This record gives sequence, structure tokens and C-alpha cells, in this order.
Amino acid sequence: MTDKRQEHLGDYNRNFACFLPAISNFYNTFISKQRVTGGTHIPAERIPKGMDRGVEGMNFLNPDEGYFTYNTALYSAGHACLNMEQVNDRDSMVVNRDRKFSTIVGDSGGYQIAKGVIKFDWKDFEGNKANTVRSNILNWLELTSDWAMTLDVPTWAADELNSGKSGLNSFQDCLDATVFNNDYFQKNRLGQTKFLNVLQGDDWESGQIWYDKMKHYEFEGWAFGGINMCDMEILLRRLIVMRDEKKLDGKDWIHVLGTSQLDWACFLTAIQRQLRKHVNPNVTLSFDSASAFLSTANGLVYTGNSFTPQRYSFIMDKAPDDRAMKGSNIPFPFHSAIGDRLTMGDVCYYGPGDLNKNGKEGATSWDSFSYCLMMGHNVYNQIKAVQVANDLNDMESIKYKPQVGHWRKTKGSDNTDEMSNFVPRNILYFNTLVEEIFTSENPMEVINNAKPFLADIRGTRWARHTGGGKGKNNFSSLFE
Repeated sequence: MTDKRQEHLGDYNRNFACFLPAISNFYNTFISKQRVTGGTHIPAERIPKGMDRGVEGMNFLNPDEGYFTYNTALYSAGHACLNMEQVNDRDSMVVNRDRKFSTIVGDSGGYQIAKGVIKFDWKDFEGNKANTVRSNILNWLELTSDWAMTLDVPTWAADELNSGKSGLNSFQDCLDATVFNNDYFQKNRLGQTKFLNVLQGDDWESGQIWYDKMKHYEFEGWAFGGINMCDMEILLRRLIVMRDEKKLDGKDWIHVLGTSQLDWACFLTAIQRQLRKHVNPNVTLSFDSASAFLSTANGLVYTGNSFTPQRYSFIMDKAPDDRAMKGSNIPFPFHSAIGDRLTMGDVCYYGPGDLNKNGKEGATSWDSFSYCLMMGHNVYNQIKAVQVANDLNDMESIKYKPQVGHWRKTKGSDNTDEMSNFVPRNILYFNTLVEEIFTSENPMEVINNAKPFLADIRGTRWARHTGGGKGKNNFSSLFE
């Protein structure tokens, strides 16, 4: 049952935009505690027999012990231990990694601050208590991350759902707060990490105001949040403006916040290739998703992928969960470097009448380690799905190079405009469009002419951010 080989997934990325699994605190805790307790946090009898390297084998940042390895990830200060005396133990998976092998992008936790998860003194925004939080986040980012986002205050912090927590009431309040934070980071940084200047905004106009305010900071890269991360027309316009203003020169990392859509994985790869060819040969375009971890909390498991024009995505289904399978030797049926080492008894740990750690018979046969096992399985499959999606796009783009001028909107079951058996037509159209944009003497005109097409590829993240295009800022729903 057990395949002893390591799978080094990072080797298959070629020149793709870099997918960053957003490591959950839950997953990090299991691996870190097992490390610092000398392997006693998870009892030996609970570790599946097929896991020949124990819990550390689930640490994909470990190039020697990981059942699969992957050399890039995101971790957020919003989930981290900000106590510098405890962080080496608490976040060992991330802090005590092989820095020559792996790259960590650190999220500054602005979302968690605005939501009140990280306590922040909004009433005395520039006072000692607030500066202590800023200092703790800055120190943690410099200790942990190779690249890190500045401490932005997203514009939804001032919407009607959140302004009561933050005391912020307007776009200007969020902008001014972010300027203060940028100044603080610029003044107090130690130079141990490279920083990404975060862009926010709810539409082109507010995004331009934000950009004009932030563009003078001499940070080392950029991060796209707000409307910049979910409306492709605005993302492309922003990149052209930045290119023409020389704000991409020497900026070697651009991060697009939060996407798990496979079509966008291909879109961002196409953009990265054009940036490397025409603007900065050293730039990396990255994007992150926590869905592999979050879906597990809802009892979902990756069971396969669909690569057709009608459905280009990984597939999540309700995971097997049955107390009758306690002790079962039936192999876990879904492939991954983790799943191939498991039996159903390893996942369905509780049998009829067994009590959980709270002394109760719960509704599930899973214990907490079952969730960790399924997270490892899920993140493996999400990484692979992103890579296969890009491979298929490269394969099909050799044959198909459609021009956006020939694109037409279709509805429902109308698939008469599909070319490939594998890749949706919009991805193939985008490949040629983005090349035209970055080689044209009038790129904004090319973008203007492609407006209907670019509106069609916005996807669900745009709908959530804008309230379906009704002008309502519903950005926070992305994180529910």
C-alpha cells in the first residue's frame, strides 16, 4: 500500500504563476507540536502504519522528510504566534524550515485586525498599544517570511458590517491608516524580509487613488487586494499603468490575494510570462488559497479533477465518515502522497460508543488528527490540479490561438464556440489577448475593445466583492 518515494511537486511548476497554499494554523500546530515535543504530541499508536516518516512526513516544507514536498507557501500573522519568545516552538513548521529550499510569503494579518481577531487599539491608532501590535507583526514577518505584505487596512473595514469594530467610517480612513502603517514599517524594518506594497480599492477610481498614494514607497514588490485581485480588466490596467510609470522595475514579486479558480491560475501564468518577457525577467507572480484546509473543516475531501470546457476545476465531495469503519484496512480510495499511506480506519478513528477528547460521543468518526490527515491530502491535490490545469493550457495553446475580436458571449448549454476538449475557450482567448496587450503601442485601447470578454471572466470573487456588480462592497463574504 505504501509508496516510499517522495514527490517533489515544486519541480513541476515550470514557468507557471506560483500557487501558494495558505497554511492553516490547525495544520501548522500539529506538525510544530510533534516537532518540539520529540514526537509525543500525537501518540505513536495513532500515527498510521503507512506513514513511515511519522507526522513530519506531512510537512511539505521539509525537503528530506516530506511525503511530498512543495517549496512555496503563505502563512498569516493573523493565525501566528506573535510572541517572539514562543514562536520558534509554536510555528516551528514555518520558522524552523530549510530556508535554502522554501520560500514563505507572509500575510500581515490586516484582515484579522479589521475583524477583531487580533486585538487592536483603534481609538488610539497611533498610540503605544497599537504600535505594540504593529511591532509584533513586523518582527514576526521579518523572522518568518522571505516576502511579506505591508499592514494594509482593507476598505471593507469601514463598511456597515465592520465599522463598529474598527471605528473606521470611510475609504479615506482606511487609506490614511494604511499610510501610517506603511510609514511605520518603512521606518522600523530590519531588512530581514522583502515587503510587498498592498493595493486596495473597490473600483478603478478608488484603486487609482490608493495606488497614487502608495506608489512612492520603496518596498520590493506588490500585492493586489480588493478590486485589483478579482476584476481582470482592472488588474491588467493597473499593471500597464505601473509598467509605464516604471513601478514594476526591480519589483521581483507580485502577489494576487486569494484565488483557487483554475482558470485564474492559467490567466496569471499568462500574465507572468508576458511580464518576464517584456518588463522584468526576474518577476514572480503568485496567488494563494486556503480552500484545501478550509474545506476539510466542512468535511469535504478532494476526490478528483474535471478538465473539460464545461468544468475546469478540482472536485470536492463529502468525505467518508462512518464509525463502522473503525480499524478498517480498506485503503483510502483517493490518491495523494498522504492518502496512499492511509486506510479508512486511519481516517474513521472513532467507533460506535467511542468518546472524543471532550468525553462525548460526537457526530463524526473523525478525531482531530483525521482532519489534519485530510488537509494534507487536500493540499497535495490542489497543488497538482493547478499544475495540470497549466499543463493542459500549454498543450492546447499550441493548437488554438483565438483572437478576442472573434469572441462572443454564449449562454447555458451553448458550447459551439469551444475548441479544445480539455480547456475552456476563455482561457485560450486570454492567452492571445494578454500577449497583444503587452506588445501593443496602445494597450489601453486593446483592453477597452476586450471589455465584454474581460467582464465574462471575472468569476465569483468579483461578484462577492461588488455584491454582484451592484456597487455593494461585500468583500468580507470571501472569508466566511
